[in-house]
Amino acid sequence: MKKFLFASMALATAGAMAAQLSYEIPATLSYFGTIEAQEGIPYPAANFVTNNPVNEGACIWVPKGSMIMYKNTSGAGYNDVAWVVPGATDRETVAGSVIVRYDEVGTFDFPTLVSGEETFKHDLKIKVGGKAELCHSDTRKWGETYGLGYAPFNGGNGYLGGTNKVNIAGVGNFYRFSSPDMYVDGVNIYLAKAPGAVPSSATMMTRVFLPFLGDGQFSMIGQFGALGALEGENVPINSAKTAADGVWLPSSKFAVYNVDFSTKLNCEGLPYLFFAVEGFSYDQNADMAEDFVLATDVMPARELNMEDYNNALAHNSFVRQGGETDYIRPVSVFGGSSMTPAGNFKSYNFWICPMVRGAETPVSGVEDIVTGIERNISLERDGDNLIVTGVADGQLSIVALDGTIRSTAKAANGGAIFNTSSLAHGVYVVVAADGQTIKFVK
Repeated sequence: MKKFLFASMALATAGAMAAQLSYEIPATLSYFGTIEAQEGIPYPAANFVTNNPVNEGACIWVPKGSMIMYKNTSGAGYNDVAWVVPGATDRETVAGSVIVRYDEVGTFDFPTLVSGEETFKHDLKIKVGGKAELCHSDTRKWGETYGLGYAPFNGGNGYLGGTNKVNIAGVGNFYRFSSPDMYVDGVNIYLAKAPGAVPSSATMMTRVFLPFLGDGQFSMIGQFGALGALEGENVPINSAKTAADGVWLPSSKFAVYNVDFSTKLNCEGLPYLFFAVEGFSYDQNADMAEDFVLATDVMPARELNMEDYNNALAHNSFVRQGGETDYIRPVSVFGGSSMTPAGNFKSYNFWICPMVRGAETPVSGVEDIVTGIERNISLERDGDNLIVTGVADGQLSIVALDGTIRSTAKAANGGAIFNTSSLAHGVYVVVAADGQTIKFVK
């Protein structure tokens, strides 16, 4: 395990005092609309993970080559600080904080912040590359029990999950990735309990969509509707595994579907995906006691203010009712008792967890995704100019990871040129008129 020492001078914040050294846990991509990129600071590069043993005790996962910022929050009494960051290489220090790059695959301790004889370290680990199970469920303190269970709909009309009285046709989780340079091998779908008396012929389906994000608008199932699904698997409802099968579960009462995609998704150029669970209302006429209920994080650390509560893209888990063609209902708004004792709004998250793998670990049989269009888009750099080729004529957009369009151009003869000098540093996606996407870093 490599260790590198970063010396720096911390700038004291006026009036701020700390009883000890401290630094923030790096921001993750759990919430789509609530993190802003800042000049000189890398955009959040990490995803939360579960306590699944595959994650080797880590709380966040980053792809190999990712840049991470550890923000020094020590008070005025700590001017001279140094950093010991296992597994990382030197990058830059800013006002006592450190920006590092992880170029080595492995699971590493969080940094140790040093000032004189004092040290501070979060008892946490970060996993770089390899396999991981991602999760949107934040915890108040990593390692403590999740707020596990299931959330009832307002009015007592069933639960956020399968067979119910309010005609739920599908549920899903929207994931933003810390890097599109990776693969998705499958998805684990956690239930609050194993379904009971289920017909042997009953199935559900998990589907993966490439969402369409525009300026002030979005579609979770993308521009191509149901035909735009990147992957889909039918799963027998009675095939859920329990603790008796020796699988990892966040609670011994839970059950899980381990869905292994027949086509591994190559996520190059794809910054986000939507994982939908559909087709589980197998008998709408039966008088069943909510026998298919997805596990939900009902007490996450994250609380939404009114602005975020009304901002769909500040959420992760969505619901589609029968007759609707898209997932437009955030779970926090649609169901559950959303108010906290403090008067804020809770954020509910389904336990729908993709299994990902770093791009440094390819396997045989990996295929590129198929969306009904050819992926010919490519980029070249010429100073501040970004040259896009291999696209259909029409409007091209540069979209930031908060979903806003930052620049547009008109493609002609299969290409266009953007001037990127006005863009802040960060990760962006070029979206073509024919739906092709490709990322670049400014």
